[in-house]
Amino acid sequence: MTSEENKYSPEFKKKVARKALEQSKQNLESLSEQYGVPVSVILMWATELEKGGDQVFETAEENVEKEKEESENLDLSISDEEVASAMEHGVMFDNLNYKRLVFWSVLGIILVIVFVQALFEMFQYNERALQDRVSAESGEFYQATQLKKKAEERITSFGIVNLEEGTYRMPVDSVINDMAADGDN
Repeated sequence: MTSEENKYSPEFKKKVARKALEQSKQNLESLSEQYGVPVSVILMWATELEKGGDQVFETAEENVEKEKEESENLDLSISDEEVASAMEHGVMFDNLNYKRLVFWSVLGIILVIVFVQALFEMFQYNERALQDRVSAESGEFYQATQLKKKAEERITSFGIVNLEEGTYRMPVDSVINDMAADGDN
């Protein structure tokens, strides 16, 4: 209850609530001005009177007085030493379930290890696939290089093309040099 409600006697509350109910909870503002009580409080009193009858306000007053007396005379005794120590220090001991804690920790570590291993395997697989692809492409490169070497060797070396026809192969540099020497003569 608010402090404003405690100012009024139970008889006064009944009187104002009855008048509010007689007016069917209409024109409460005039009642509010007449008795100096807020409209919301008058509505609350009227509702309480409707629900609980005439004894509502008396029992509420008695309950408040009993609560005050009980709170003043409260004696707390704790038989459990752990709880008493916790109340004194303001902390409670944690009763952890170590089996469950260890289980979830180990499971988490295993999952992390499996995840890292899977990432490592994926990396190795992709690395092998890349090496295979490069090897396949480099095989073609190797073949092209070999053909180029053979062609260059033919151009720079002496050899027989067809012995019966008397066709011979001569290095281009030699042919140019011979032609230049013939041209000077």
